[in-house]
Amino acid sequence: MQLTILNSTCPGMEPPERFRFHESTMKTLSAWTAPLRDWQRRALSAVCAHSTMDFLAMATPAAGKTRFALAVAHHYLATGAAVRVLVVCPTNHLRGQWSAAAGKIGLHLDPALTNEQAVEASDYHGAVVTYQQVCLAPTIFQRACKSRKTLLILDELHHAGDGKNWGKALRAAFEPAVFRLILSGTPFRSDNNPIPFIRYEYGESRADFGYGYTDAILDGVCRPIVFPSYEGELTWFSEGREHTATFEDGLTFDRQRERLKTALLQETWLGPVIADAHAQLTRLRKEEQPDSGGLIVSMDQDHARWVAELVGRITGSKAAVAVSDDPAASRVIEEFAGHKKQQWLVAVNMVSEGVDIPRLRVGVYGTNVLTEMYFRQVVGRFVRMQDAMPKPQRAWLYLPKDPILAHYARQIKAERDHVLEDIMPAGQRDLFGRVTVSTNEYMPLMAVARADSVIGEEEAREEGAAAASADPVVSLHEQKQDLRELHRLLVSAVARASGIDHRRLNAELIARTGSRVDQATTDQLRKRIQLLERWKDQGYDGKR
Repeated sequence: MQLTILNSTCPGMEPPERFRFHESTMKTLSAWTAPLRDWQRRALSAVCAHSTMDFLAMATPAAGKTRFALAVAHHYLATGAAVRVLVVCPTNHLRGQWSAAAGKIGLHLDPALTNEQAVEASDYHGAVVTYQQVCLAPTIFQRACKSRKTLLILDELHHAGDGKNWGKALRAAFEPAVFRLILSGTPFRSDNNPIPFIRYEYGESRADFGYGYTDAILDGVCRPIVFPSYEGELTWFSEGREHTATFEDGLTFDRQRERLKTALLQETWLGPVIADAHAQLTRLRKEEQPDSGGLIVSMDQDHARWVAELVGRITGSKAAVAVSDDPAASRVIEEFAGHKKQQWLVAVNMVSEGVDIPRLRVGVYGTNVLTEMYFRQVVGRFVRMQDAMPKPQRAWLYLPKDPILAHYARQIKAERDHVLEDIMPAGQRDLFGRVTVSTNEYMPLMAVARADSVIGEEEAREEGAAAASADPVVSLHEQKQDLRELHRLLVSAVARASGIDHRRLNAELIARTGSRVDQATTDQLRKRIQLLERWKDQGYDGKR
């Protein structure tokens, strides 16, 4: 049997006789009939022509990585190059989602396989497990891969960095796999602990196939998204005194993080933002999409429940709540996805990646997570295009005008052909990590929201033919403003962490890049930022 979307089997994949299916197994695999997008067909051809056992496919969230991966799996099974498929994903909720998606195209994957079972029942084509599950018992999975030719699909492999020894365990478990297909919606770094099966250049992952957000918009695969941003007067208490600032004010990192948390914890700031987001959702439901839904991403479970109560008072409708440590969270998400009358979902972590709720059109970024990877994953929840809906199906993500979030939003707005060098490395996690209440007696006091700018609105007005024919134009001045602001924050962070004077750091940066910051080109600014990120991640010793 051959995969009907290709005219012939993939080069180099004609299986030896000992790997071919028994007739009884062949009968259980239906012919492939699901349509593939152009990028999925091209990516499948790239897999077929690939010369090594590891293939990293980087495709923007909502582009259709799951179907592409299932097409690869079907082909491996149909040609006999593999006799089973094992998908490894970050959460239990995604196990069910992978199994359901596979079932629709005739592949049957067990989403409930336990480590005690070791191998799925013979009437399955394979199974779906979590990274944590594998890393608890890598030898079990190693034996299964050795005994049965296994195609491995690693979904969002950067999660292998979540545990100290996970990378080592994954390598031991899956070294015997016949092929390892790695999926990611966002690039990632090694963080001094390289993730297995990934090719790195200068510490950053390198994809074997890439499909960016700009491509997805032009192909009609993803929606364009705009970012209404909000300023505010924010007051909080920490380190024995009261602080007042807006998001425009330059602050130290600690004060910057406290400022953001103050906004997200105050009804006087978050309430007006939710009210504006709800007005947009109401307009969409009335004029464009009656079942459109909204999502608010929150800081933690207590914050989520407080936000849900606030949504109820503002909108008069009850919001669903899904938090990662709630056993019922998957059911809550599934019910919300199919409940067309329910308008708002409040969640923590559960929807950052992979969760498919196409009717989401409006969001509020109500979390203090400030990594680019997480931000892009949240954006990905809103950009999945729906059939039989008028284009361009714009989406809105409301956010604080924190300089880091605004930088990410402008990057997405201005995104052209997606290259890994333009993605802020994951070392930023240490720099802009989750905000926690420290021992300095932090206390939010007051916050008043003020609508500021709508990042991306200029391009949104050019919907249709113009959007499809040209990339968004961003002035050089705007680009440099963003880069200089990020540069300023990084210099401050490196100086504080290393105890090195700002002037010495700047002298070193001039020597490395050939220019002062106020005279630097965009390329020189990016080079400065890369150096600062490395120093923040690895430490500064004057030799790197």
